[in-house]
Amino acid sequence: MGGSILSQIQVIMGELPTSERKVAQYIVSYPTEVIRMNVKTLAERAGTSGSAVIRFCHSLGLEGFPELKVLVSADSLKAPFLAYYDIEPNESIETVIEKTIASSVQVIQDTSMYIDHGAIREAVERMKQAPAIYIYGVGASGIIAEDIAQKWMRLGKNIFAVKDHHVLATILPTAQPNTLFFGISYSGETSEVVNLMRLAKESGVHTMGLCRYGEHKMSPFADVLLYTPRAPEAKLRSAATSSRLAQLIVIDILFFTYASAQYDATIEQLSITHEAIKSIKR
Repeated sequence: MGGSILSQIQVIMGELPTSERKVAQYIVSYPTEVIRMNVKTLAERAGTSGSAVIRFCHSLGLEGFPELKVLVSADSLKAPFLAYYDIEPNESIETVIEKTIASSVQVIQDTSMYIDHGAIREAVERMKQAPAIYIYGVGASGIIAEDIAQKWMRLGKNIFAVKDHHVLATILPTAQPNTLFFGISYSGETSEVVNLMRLAKESGVHTMGLCRYGEHKMSPFADVLLYTPRAPEAKLRSAATSSRLAQLIVIDILFFTYASAQYDATIEQLSITHEAIKSIKR
């Protein structure tokens, strides 16, 4: 894993139950001490229970406390993590540049922690087999949907980023076998995306989702889920910026894996589309 577990702990801290938040606060405050503790000692120092420590590990997507200690130890060997920054009033251009780059680097590192190799492989196979792929997202997630469409269009896939969810509601029930619906929602709670995912599932359409790590309304209806890290909420919507970047990274990884699996065909398709673009510029 290349990201910072400490940054992810800080991001999710406000969403945790009180007992788990105590564990999070202690780890962030005393990371080097935690490395040498067992579950019972950490629970006592944090003023909570051993079961809360274990639940906290699961909230981070980890199997248990030993894995958490390994990640905290790895963080302690790195330079201080860059963290996420929001913009304050009357910032200088230099400070805006520094904060924007620092936040972007942090989200790239944190995204690496949530890349599931098995999910990427399964997503590639489902996209290869699909006679048609329909993608939908609202707001910033709609931009991700369009990025997906333009990438796979160049490879000759029948892929459509549909902006009207009512149109999609008429398409999905009569779709061909192996058709794929790809829902994009950072929160995993966007009602239009969740409802379309449910409709697709009920209609026998394969379903895939891209969302932040955790359980949410989208989860029960997705055959495959690709995860991004949780981004911090901020006044100037840096969360939307961070989540968008994380989503784009995951899609790039998916695309390059897909392209690599059929390298010769990909190169041929890209050459054809490149020449077609050149021809209309003459």
